[in-house]
Amino acid sequence: MSKFLALSLIFLIIIIIVLPAALVRGCSFAPVPAPRIDRSPIESPAGEINIRVYRHDLNEIVELPLEEYLVGVVAAEMPASFGQEALKAQAVVARTYTVNQMIHYGGPGCSVNPGADICTISGHCQAWETEEDSLGKWPAADAAAHLNKIRQAVRDTAGKVITYDGKLIDAVFHSTCGGQTEDSEKVWSTAMPYLRGVACTYCEGTRWWLTEQKLSSAKFATNILPYVTAVPVSSAGRPLLEAASRSDSGRVLTLRVAGESVRGRDFRSAMGLPSTNFTWKIDGEQITFTSRGYGHGVGLCQYGADGQAKAGKTYEEIISYYYTGIEMGTLSPWQ
Repeated sequence: MSKFLALSLIFLIIIIIVLPAALVRGCSFAPVPAPRIDRSPIESPAGEINIRVYRHDLNEIVELPLEEYLVGVVAAEMPASFGQEALKAQAVVARTYTVNQMIHYGGPGCSVNPGADICTISGHCQAWETEEDSLGKWPAADAAAHLNKIRQAVRDTAGKVITYDGKLIDAVFHSTCGGQTEDSEKVWSTAMPYLRGVACTYCEGTRWWLTEQKLSSAKFATNILPYVTAVPVSSAGRPLLEAASRSDSGRVLTLRVAGESVRGRDFRSAMGLPSTNFTWKIDGEQITFTSRGYGHGVGLCQYGADGQAKAGKTYEEIISYYYTGIEMGTLSPWQ
């Protein structure tokens, strides 16, 4: 009986351990090659165009090929996970904005550094990052594919720009509109015919669609003091915040703090809110802000562009949706 058990045990060891190990050793699995980065030159119908970029991180001006510069802009300004048509739309928008700034094309250049066409300060011109920065921020397994995806978006739209009445537009953009984009004159002083507010639900449910922030009365008072002369809280510690005037899109134009008028954009900056489309609720010495969207709300809604891309829209359709009455054009050759 013991001999039978011993043979049975040996048989089981062969079946469970030895045989599978032998099969695994006998099989060869070819490794999946990692994608290579396509760094072939991006050719534009306009030919070779160089741009002078003020890199604020290095405090120096560098000269780059326009299309290569745009790869760094798209990588910095829009998630690589977005739909390809959204990335193409961003490339065209960024190209239009950039060329409109270039001194060679009659633009004003960069006021931060008069010797440059544009700078890398996102709040002043537009964000930009090096290839090394881009590859470093993405997961290593996805980095090459992400960069190739962005380079392809720039390549597929090389030389494409947006015009209105034969002139380049001021192609401003923002992250998330929260349901409707804004008329330009509600944010800045000039009414541009192509920067009209449009309804947009394509960004619904994204990370900045609806957000909430809580502040204490003390923090509220500290933040708003640069904009008012009166004490902004009551003797009981309750924030003195009154009804606001709003644009048709729901964004706050002005509101009253302790009886004094404060612009919505200044209030947003003071409180660190993602947009001027906000409401508030005061509960004792705490105030809760509920905000829609992120950014100034004018022009292209980036998360909305991604929503449209995923709904099957082309980059031309996306651009035409957010910029009223525009035409697509091709950049003129460098003279």
